Amino acid sequence: MNLGELRPGMEELDLDVTIISLEEPREVETHRGKKHTLVEGMVQDDVTSRQLTVWNETISELESVKPGDKVKLINCFISSYKGVLSVNVGRESRIEKL
Repeated sequence: MNLGELRPGMEELDLDVTIISLEEPREVETHRGKKHTLVEGMVQDDVTSRQLTVWNETISELESVKPGDKVKLINCFISSYKGVLSVNVGRESRIEKL
């Protein structure tokens, strides 16, 4: 599956992508008051680019990854915020460098 075929609510996806950018970790608070740490960035495949959000404990898997690296995002899910699709890497997900 390529990034152009993604839709909000899709889950348990494995995607081969290239990391385009990664921002510094930051804390956010949900509308329910729960705090999370996340790293945002951009990924792309052969055709499309999408926002990337890596959550909490999965951030440690980014230590060996830098922009330009090809990775497999395992068991990720897709969300949409203000009309922008995001590939999410959460606690059940993994990042493998290719």
